Amino acid sequence: MLINETGPSGMKFSLAGLVAIVLCTSMASYAIANDDVSHAEIASKFVAALQHQRFKDAAAMFAPEVTRDTVATELALKRIDDSLGGFSTMHPVANLPNGRSIKFEVPAHKNTRPTFQKFVQVRYASTASDGKPVFYEVDLTADSKPPQILSFGLHFPASDAQLTQRANQFISLINR
Repeated sequence: MLINETGPSGMKFSLAGLVAIVLCTSMASYAIANDDVSHAEIASKFVAALQHQRFKDAAAMFAPEVTRDTVATELALKRIDDSLGGFSTMHPVANLPNGRSIKFEVPAHKNTRPTFQKFVQVRYASTASDGKPVFYEVDLTADSKPPQILSFGLHFPASDAQLTQRANQFISLINR
């Protein structure tokens, strides 16, 4: 049964039409909200793999266009854990701290780096084996279903000479 009402502008509205508009709007809102959740879920699965030392699983989550060698990516993630520790204490943070930092990125992009116009970034923090903080960025594809990891960046605070030296020592250990 269709019920037609005349609105203030004299236009006729049907109850079925209004219900259809409400349903479409709610489905669009759900899809948008679900999109954010899927990026957060993928980042969370990636971090969980790191926390449980499943480096092969974490490496497999990278987009194929950024890492053609998942074994090298797996080994880089393992070296980070061996050198730095702290994956077990990773937790989400809203922003990276202000100030200077030295960044190390997996996969390392030597000469070429794929360019992605859009990406989603999720940030984390942890405490390294030396008791000081390390911050992380997980960059994910924005257009892929499901999202894939583009890069995993480590940020070592470097606001003074001592922290800069610490950052360089960790990067040297990781690059061995």
